[in-house]
Formats: sequence, C-alpha cells, structure tokens
Amino acid sequence: MTHDTTTTRRLLLVVADGVRHDVLTEEMDAGRAPTLAALRARGSAHAVTTSFPSVTGPAYVPFLMGQHPARVGLPGLRWFDRSRSLRWAPGQSRSYAGMDIWHVDGDVAAHVPTLLEYAQPSLAAMSMIGRGATHGRIGRGVGWMLRAAPAHFRGDLQGWRRVEQQATAAFLARFARVRPRVAVLAILSADKLAHKHGPRSDAVRAAIADVDDAVARALAIATHGGWRDSLHVWVTGDHGHAEVTHHDDLHGWLQREGLRVRAHPQLRVRNPDVVLMVGGNAMAHLYFAPEERERRWWRSHTASWGRLLDKLADRPAVDLLAVNNDAHTVQVRHAARGVAEVRRHDSPHGPRWSYVCTEGDPLGLGGTLRDLDADAAWQATHASAYPDALVQLSWLGASSRSGDVIVSAASGWDLRARFEPVRHVSTHGALLRDQMLVPLIVDCSTTRPPQRTADIVPSALDLLAIRTDTDFDGRSFLR
Repeated sequence: MTHDTTTTRRLLLVVADGVRHDVLTEEMDAGRAPTLAALRARGSAHAVTTSFPSVTGPAYVPFLMGQHPARVGLPGLRWFDRSRSLRWAPGQSRSYAGMDIWHVDGDVAAHVPTLLEYAQPSLAAMSMIGRGATHGRIGRGVGWMLRAAPAHFRGDLQGWRRVEQQATAAFLARFARVRPRVAVLAILSADKLAHKHGPRSDAVRAAIADVDDAVARALAIATHGGWRDSLHVWVTGDHGHAEVTHHDDLHGWLQREGLRVRAHPQLRVRNPDVVLMVGGNAMAHLYFAPEERERRWWRSHTASWGRLLDKLADRPAVDLLAVNNDAHTVQVRHAARGVAEVRRHDSPHGPRWSYVCTEGDPLGLGGTLRDLDADAAWQATHASAYPDALVQLSWLGASSRSGDVIVSAASGWDLRARFEPVRHVSTHGALLRDQMLVPLIVDCSTTRPPQRTADIVPSALDLLAIRTDTDFDGRSFLR
C-alpha cells in the first residue's frame, strides 16, 4: 500500500549505532561520506546528548518515543525485575544483548506511542524498538536472528556486517514499495567494530561508509519514484564510544567481598545478596535485598550496605556513584570530589532541577545550582565532563526498575572483565562526555540548536504536521 500523492512529507531516520560525532564529521569533511555531507549542507549537523545509560537499547527510546528510557521502563541494557512481573525472565532479569531483544517492545510502556505509531504507514529495520511498524521489522524475525546470532556470539564481526547489509537491502526494497511516512533504519556494525578495533579505526570508518551508501540508495529510490522532494532524511546515533584499557571484574570483586551475586550470564545463583546488571560495559545497576518485591530507597539500606558502598567508591574503575535516596533525590558521589544531591521538583511549567553541593562538587559544575528547567539544566552541564547529568541522573534514579545504586565507570575503564565474545578496546554506557555525545544531522532548517536525542520525536511530528498532546521529555527544534 502506498500513498496516492508524492507531496506527503516523509521521514527516514537512520541510526548510526555507536558512531562518534567527531569521527562522523571527519568522514564527511574528508569526502568519504558525501551523501551525509550533502544532508548537512542542506540543513545542519550537531553534537547532542543521548540518555544515561548511554547504551544500545535504552538509548533508542529518546529518538523513537521522545522520553528518557527509564521513564518508560527501560533503565538499562540489563536490569532486574523486583516485581517478578515479566512473563519470561531467567533470574528475573533482562539482557537485550541476547534473546531478550524480542521483549523490548513489550517492556516499554504501552501508553507512550512510538514514532512508528504516530506516523503510518511505517517501516523499521534492525531497530531495537519497532512497535507500531505497519510494514514490518526487518532484521528482527526468527530467520534474521538465526543468521545474525552465530556471527554475534562467535565475535565474527564481518559476518555480522554481511547479514546487516542483506537486511539493509531488504529494507530498501520494501521502502521503495511502501513509501512510508516514517521509516527507521539502524546500522549497528560501527558499534560492534568499535568495541573490537576502536572508535576511530578503519573498520568503523568502513561501517560509516555503509551508512552513507544506504542513505544514497534510499534517496535514489525516492528520486526514481518521483517523491524525493517530499522525503527528509535525518541521521543520529544512540551513544558515543571511548577507548578502554582496563576491565574491572566488578562481579568477581563482589564475590570476594563474601556476597552471593546474580549477574549475566550466571543467573542461576539462588538467594543472592546482590544483583549486578552491567551494560555497555561502562555502567552498572546494583540491586540490594533482591528478595524484596518493592524497592526501598537508599536510606533504609545504609546500615547494611554503607561500608560496601564506601569501598566501591574507592575502586579505580568507579567514577561516579548515583545513590537513589527517594523518588526525587539522587545523591552523587565521587571519591575525590565529594558528595552532592540532584533534586527534582514539579512546577506549573514542568519539572525543575537543583544541584546541591553538600560535601563537595562531584560533577565539577562549580557549585550549587538551583531551580533549573530542562533547557537551563542542559546548558549548565553541556560543556562539562558530564553533559546533561542533572536530568539524566534524576530520571534514571526515579525508576522502579533501576538499581539502588548506579555506577558510572571512570575514563579508560569498564566494569566487565569476563563473558564478552570480543575483548573490548572501546566502551560506552557511562555518563562521561565521549560516551554521552552523539551526532544529529537534519536536512532542513532549525529554529534552535537541538540538545537531546529526545528532541527528535517532537521535531519529527512537527515536520510531518502531526499534532499530539503527549508530554515529551524533548522539545521540537523546528518551532
């Protein structure tokens, strides 16, 4: 089924998964990504913030739902379900790095529409979120998974890239037939190659060429079909990448502290003292008293776990600890820079944030900041080592699915020394700048600089002239 007119506005959103914004700029400037450079010349390119955790899966939520991922039920690549409400979850846990990828659409809040539901007909390929795609989710069916899984689990990254190229070709064939109002094409090879070879490697640059080629072919299809003038193409990323030279076995350390630990892939540990969920691998959730079906805020855990937390903060691999004091307050700790609180309160004009330095300035923001709206909170942190830290820590800490303590790894470190099919030389997931900044290319004029990937959905709806009363975490950069 196609639209009758060639003037209906359409949007193709391409996700260059794991591509650093500065590396993408280098490729465009060098002439090795000419199609993307042409989009930039037609509109603009920006470095915007993703969500924390900066990891594939949750980080798709902002640009496909306009919300922080924890606000709609996705606090991490891996997370623990205290409520035991999930139908199929070994160890009451999720890991979207494996077969649980099929549960993503069901795990996110049903009452919050996706961009694919707002604008139809719609089409998705290799996207972590595909709910509402009327014409299929290419790359996510059983057949595709059987092709991709052996390459993934063997660490055969060129094999993965070949499967992905086949899926891209299938997507483009259907794209030509459907002429969707919204289409989402994710290309993940750059992320996988960056983990093995580094984010600035030739292998990653070859994967960027795949992105450029896919966009060029999509534009050629629209030109041949007579609907090029109605098609807009935006390109974004889900997380950055940063080189890693040290791998902390956080799992093993907790065991050496005398604790029974449930963590992937060792999910059969019975009666655990703590559940560890690492993602990226530069962040982790820690769940204490996991036998309880409702979370308790940190103040009730201090007597039992305060000493362990002090020892954890002193580990070289740990940069920040976010301790969830209550639904509106996150305590932030740094071993050398001290302790502060991120506080959120509601106002008639929406949520507002304060950063209160109680025993130091762990985020390095220069002191206490009070009563900031979402724009001011972004401005206050964007040039820092922790861009958008106030909003990101606040929403993640408030989620009932988040850990009692959230760990963000130090530069050069990640938190998982075992169990990866490929030994990582680059990582992501943390609140650090190189992992939080992602590219955004839009092929049209903007009325203000984009700030967050959560801005994409309200902006796309403006582009497509679709009205909604949804309260997004992002705001449109087209009005």
